[in-house]
Amino acid sequence: MISVSRSSTTIDDDFRTSLRVLHVRRSEHLLFNFYDFNFFRRSAGGSYLFFGSSKHLAPLIAVPYVLACEIVFFRGRRFFVKLKGHVAGVFIVGGRAESLYISSLAVAPEYRRLGLGMFILRFAERLAVKARKKWLELSVLKANSPARRLYEKAGFSVFKERKRSLMLRKRVV
Repeated sequence: MISVSRSSTTIDDDFRTSLRVLHVRRSEHLLFNFYDFNFFRRSAGGSYLFFGSSKHLAPLIAVPYVLACEIVFFRGRRFFVKLKGHVAGVFIVGGRAESLYISSLAVAPEYRRLGLGMFILRFAERLAVKARKKWLELSVLKANSPARRLYEKAGFSVFKERKRSLMLRKRVV
């Protein structure tokens, strides 16, 4: 099912047929925010975002995080990426004047390096084309090297630099 080579691991065609992108219903927003929180907390950058890896702090941080996401991403369209029935990734897209903005793109640690990030970016690009947007945009922490490499490989380039993050953009064809 999964093709493994010495250089990388990717999803083969047979496995790809079990991938599903599902629009998150309003009734599932809190569940989505919880998955989002867990994916980021368990990632390499989680200690940077959540001030360490203490298990005791997680519940104290989770509730405000989930509620803040509900407010911040109220207008965004949220998506689950399911692989064989399991939520393997999440992302949110929101429209701007000439661009489609991707936020909270996260892949569960156990599903990383399988090509799901690239799959999500291609899906978002198709959404941008349907919405007749000129650009696909996102933000990434400077410290998040794996995500930066993925976005560069997908054709994104820096168009604005902030103190701790970079704004990236890709022209939609």
